[in-house]
Amino acid sequence: MPSPHQYIDGGLRLGRDEGMLRRASAYHRDISANGAYPLLTLGHLARETETEWGYLRSIVERRRDDYTAIRRRKPDGTYRAISAPLPSLMHVQRWILANVLTGLQIHSAAFAYRRGLSIRDCAEQHVGARWMLKMDLHNFFGTIEESRVYGAFHALGYPALLAFEMARLCTKLVRPEKELPRLEGRGIERYDTSYRGVLPQGAPTSGALANAVGFRLDTMLQKIADANGLAYTRYSDDLTFSSPAPFSRAVVPKLVAQVEKSISLSGFQVHKKKTRLVPPGARKIVLGLLLMDREVRLVPEFRSRIDNHIRCVGKYGPAAHSASRRFDSALSMINYVDGCLAFALDIEPDWARERTQRWLDALRRHGHPLTQDG
Repeated sequence: MPSPHQYIDGGLRLGRDEGMLRRASAYHRDISANGAYPLLTLGHLARETETEWGYLRSIVERRRDDYTAIRRRKPDGTYRAISAPLPSLMHVQRWILANVLTGLQIHSAAFAYRRGLSIRDCAEQHVGARWMLKMDLHNFFGTIEESRVYGAFHALGYPALLAFEMARLCTKLVRPEKELPRLEGRGIERYDTSYRGVLPQGAPTSGALANAVGFRLDTMLQKIADANGLAYTRYSDDLTFSSPAPFSRAVVPKLVAQVEKSISLSGFQVHKKKTRLVPPGARKIVLGLLLMDREVRLVPEFRSRIDNHIRCVGKYGPAAHSASRRFDSALSMINYVDGCLAFALDIEPDWARERTQRWLDALRRHGHPLTQDG
C-alpha cells in the first residue's frame, strides 16, 4: 500500500469520500501492525482466495457442513476422531492461517501448532525434574465455541461482521445444549441458526485459534507455576508442571485446586481422570517421551511396537499384518508406521534411520509399490 497521503490523494482523484479514505487507511495501518492481512469484507476474502462468494456465504449461513469424519491412529495404538475440511474449505482455512492468524497472541508456554516447535521442545522443558504434575483438558477443541473464535479475530482489529464470518468459516456445527440468542434485527437474519459452532480437530486453523483462546489460561497457569518455582508447558490439551527441587505432597491438593479453578475461569474443563502426580524415582514421561537426566528419549514401549511392526510385515506382508492388527487397510498401517518413524527421527536419529531402512526392506520384500523404486 502507498503512504497514507498517496492513498488518500489517489482516492480523492477517483471521487471517493475523504472520511472513508482516512478510515480505510487507518484500518490498513492497524491491521497490518497486528501482523494480519487487511481484509475488508467476505467478498474481499473470496477474491483473495479465488473462491466463490456464494460458497463462503453458504458456509457462514450454516447451509453447508464441508467436513468429513476420519479416524487417525495415535502412537499408542488408539484412534482420534478427526473432522477434515473438504478441499475448498481447506484452501480458505489455509489462506486464513497463513495471512490472518499470524498476528495472534500466543503464550510462550504453548508449544503445539507453532512453526519451529515440536513435542521434543516441549518435553525438554522438564528435563531434570524430580516431581511432575500432569493434567489434561477435556474436549479441548470442542469447548471452544464460535463466540470465542470471533473474539480472537475481533482482537486482531477486524470489524465485527467480518470477524463473525471468519469465525463461522473456521468452526464446525454441533447440536446445541441450549437455545442460542437470535440474530434478528442485525441485518444478518440468514446467519441465524439453532446450531453452535466449535473448533474442529483437523482444520488447519484450529490449532492457532485454540492457542489464542488459551492465552488467558496459559497466563494464569504460568503465574501459578512461577509462584511455586515450577516449569509449566501446554501442548494442546496436555498440561505439565515440574519441579527440580523437593516438593511436598501436602501442597499438591492446593496446587491442583488452583489449576482447576484457573481452567474453569478460562472456559475450559479438567479431565480429572488424567490428573497424575509423578514423584521422585518414578519414570517421567511427557507427551510420550521419556525424560532422562540430560535429554529425552523414546519410551521402550514405542520402540518395541515399531520393531514388532517391522518384523511382522517382513514375515507376513503388509496386507496380512494390517488385517491381524485391525488397521483399516494396509495403506493406513504403512502410513502409521511411516509417521512413527518420522517422529522418532527427531528424537533418536540413529535408531530411527536404522529402523527406517529395515522397514523399507520389509516392504520391498513383499513388492509393495510405494517402495519398489525407492
